Amino acid sequence: MVLSSGFIYAKIMPDSDGDGLSDFEEGRTYQTNFHSPDTDLDSFSDATEIFYGYSPTMPNSAKLDKLQLSIPYIHESPDGSWTGPWKNGCEEASILMVEKFYMGQTYTNIKESMDFMMALFNIQDNIWGSNADADAYRTAKLINEHTRYNAVITDHPTIAQIKKELQQKRPVIALHYGKTLNNPNIPFLATGSYYHMTVIIGYDDTTQEFIVHDNGDTKTGSAHHYKYSVLMDSLHDFDFSTGRADGTPRVIFTYPKLVKLTSSPKVYFIQNHTKQWIINEQVFNAHGWDWEAINIVWPEWLNTITTGTNITQ
Repeated sequence: MVLSSGFIYAKIMPDSDGDGLSDFEEGRTYQTNFHSPDTDLDSFSDATEIFYGYSPTMPNSAKLDKLQLSIPYIHESPDGSWTGPWKNGCEEASILMVEKFYMGQTYTNIKESMDFMMALFNIQDNIWGSNADADAYRTAKLINEHTRYNAVITDHPTIAQIKKELQQKRPVIALHYGKTLNNPNIPFLATGSYYHMTVIIGYDDTTQEFIVHDNGDTKTGSAHHYKYSVLMDSLHDFDFSTGRADGTPRVIFTYPKLVKLTSSPKVYFIQNHTKQWIINEQVFNAHGWDWEAINIVWPEWLNTITTGTNITQ
């Protein structure tokens, strides 16, 4: 039995023109016409153009020169206390922002944020004896084992690679030697490691800037703009051997665990770049999965994922 249409389509936001982009995305993110699948009338659908990095509103193969995903901003110290683990919460806040995005949520309150982040602090304390300075390995482990999305560590990323992830609706978690960001609104301790973590939510080629949710910025952290050169130069993982953020330039690419196409009721579980069809609603519920975590993806991307065995129980 295929998952029932009532169960699956309850998650899908309205898509008036059936192009694979919700009306919300077309209005908020892409400024396209949600009554037409081809806004610029160039014979390519809006979704296809965005997937391949072209503008859906400008004909003649114009590039998609600006993009900002709708992701809620969460500060690393949600209540502003800056005490205890909250002074080192940039990793946990970054994980949570991406979690909210893949859950289709655009808002979170302080208590909810602190509860989620505290759970991650406790997990790290139990495994590693500390929740400070979670490097890419520890952060990816937390994501893969305790969230509704996947993490892939990527060394020496390029600007083009990061932009491609964003174009395909996948936020990027960035690891920094924070001092290089030259942001006076981040209260780094002079005696600290300057390790920092942010979420890249968009880019603007016209100004040569990435758009970043900088959870450590006390004033302008939401959708903060960093020059491409500044952000790329700042990329460094934390190195436990030196106690400094002087490791390999590194980011974490993300993608959802539960996905489907608009054209089919089939839902897949994805992990380790392998997709498994969940054969029915009973199996889905037996695993305790949340239907709000189902993400609509493009067939061009789903077809690149290796097919595994069906999940039957």
